[in-house]
Amino acid sequence: MGAGAVAAQAPIPAGAPGEEGEAFWRRVRDRFLIPPDRIYLNVGTLGPQPRPVVDAMVAAIRRVAETYPPGVPWDRIRNRLGRLFDADPEGFVFPRNTTEGMNWVAQGLELGAGDEVVTTDHEHIGGLCCWQLLAARRGIRLRVVSLPVPPADPEETTRRILAALTPRTRVLSISHVLFTNGAVMPVEELVRECRQRGVITVIDGAHPPGLMPLGLRRIDADFYAASAHKWLLAPQGTGLLYVREEWRARLWPSIASGNWDNLALGARRLDHTGTLDESRFAGLDAALEFHEQLGPERVYARIRFLRDRLAQGLSGIPGVRIVSPASGLAVAGMVAFRVDGMDARQLQRHLAETANVRSRVIGEYGYGWMRLAPHIYNSPEELDRVVDLIAHAR
Repeated sequence: MGAGAVAAQAPIPAGAPGEEGEAFWRRVRDRFLIPPDRIYLNVGTLGPQPRPVVDAMVAAIRRVAETYPPGVPWDRIRNRLGRLFDADPEGFVFPRNTTEGMNWVAQGLELGAGDEVVTTDHEHIGGLCCWQLLAARRGIRLRVVSLPVPPADPEETTRRILAALTPRTRVLSISHVLFTNGAVMPVEELVRECRQRGVITVIDGAHPPGLMPLGLRRIDADFYAASAHKWLLAPQGTGLLYVREEWRARLWPSIASGNWDNLALGARRLDHTGTLDESRFAGLDAALEFHEQLGPERVYARIRFLRDRLAQGLSGIPGVRIVSPASGLAVAGMVAFRVDGMDARQLQRHLAETANVRSRVIGEYGYGWMRLAPHIYNSPEELDRVVDLIAHAR
């Protein structure tokens, strides 16, 4: 092997979703570096990279250390993203994460005093603070819509958000999947309504890549910011921003470097931000290949199965109140809940100390919920054990 090369692992066997058994998923778990006694249920914050991704990153770092530039396969990455998310490859640029992508948009739009941005009370700080900054600095008005928890019907969320739009509304900024409880927002309908009213749509899509089917042409938002380091299991620092064609030569760059004003480059001029760690893009490329080998539909089906098993187990515990939508409504990947008479951080400590469980407490907005997020490396037995621990936590 040449310098920096790594041994290739055998490809994951092909097959239709549902044909594989638990033995298959145990082999998938073996592709990860997660210790055998660790129950990791916080992919909603950070996804652990499988071995092929780690190996690709190490090989790229070694090549730079040996003075051979790794060479980022930009076109291959863009084409893979275009196929996976049904999008024009030329619309993708690469901030470090969703937060940076949202800020690129907020800082690049020409908004001023009196302009209005509508958002919700379930937004992550990474998709909210960029607008708070504009409110403090430029005098825009930020309107926050209170969402029902959980919604009584799929149309209730849409009604509340559309009712908040006014003639001064310039931007609607919402999450595709709420980080708080996994609810899937009706982004396609909201984008369609906003376009008719001349309102710019900015979607915080931190969660959908790798979690659920995602069609960016169908959604057709003006901007869609995402992170590959969660459900897609790519390295930290691999953000995605998809820019609708009409904005690729209109959005102001937040960082100016060579060719920042070369409009013929389209969205690619936004990527000219100076020296970067190219090993993370080797990891992103490997993560996309890993996802392709497993098969997106197989991954999505497995996550749904694990999430529903977890929700079903929790719903049978007296005193547990699930705040995620019921399975019959639009919900993805995560289960959020509270336990009567028990603080969520107390429960988090109990799970960590008893069974080495990594979880997430949703303390934002004063909600105080526990959030659990399983992925393909989890087993049904792990989830059953966590449910049992919660049932006997008090």
